Amino acid sequence: MLSFKKAAATLFAAFVVCGTLSAAPWAALGSKRVPETLVIVSNYQSPRLMAELIQNESRAPYILLPTNESGDGRIFFCPPKQKSIQIREARFNTFVRFLNPKRIVVIGNDRYVNKRYVDMLDRTIPVVRIDSADWGRMAEALNFLLNLSHLDKNFKRLSEQLAKNYRPVSLPDKAPAANTVPPAENKPQKTEEAAPAGDKAEPVEEVKPAA
Repeated sequence: MLSFKKAAATLFAAFVVCGTLSAAPWAALGSKRVPETLVIVSNYQSPRLMAELIQNESRAPYILLPTNESGDGRIFFCPPKQKSIQIREARFNTFVRFLNPKRIVVIGNDRYVNKRYVDMLDRTIPVVRIDSADWGRMAEALNFLLNLSHLDKNFKRLSEQLAKNYRPVSLPDKAPAANTVPPAENKPQKTEEAAPAGDKAEPVEEVKPAA
């Protein structure tokens, strides 16, 4: 019988052959990299910032989905301190199952995360969706849910600077910068100004993960 490590290596090789991943040094480590939490967001400023801050404090990887308005259908897996990996939409659920996180946290309602991606997920993995019109309260809820310490404070501080100087930390090689927030339902379109590509984010308070 194959050991788990050999089985994981075999499965990873199959992913490479079928073109699921463009590169996967992070995922190739198999059971050593099984994430406690996998965060799923679309490429809008507020949820993207939330995912970056969660990763900064807990090393949780996140999947960056395309926005409804961008016309760019690419999906990226963003692991901590590694290059981002492009995922084919047809292999989205297969890739998530390969990661096998203990839980999936989806940030935002259907206007932020297209329902078809959530419907693709294997329901053997618990899915928690955080949805509120108040992003500050969402940060507080995630702070509690994920047992973090500074997410709500850092989100409040940095979200106030979104229009001026926020730039995603783990920007995928060929992915677009974070898009604007979509308009509220049944209301005239109102968007946030996109962050200038050349500006840098203010340093985020870093918290070492628990041993």
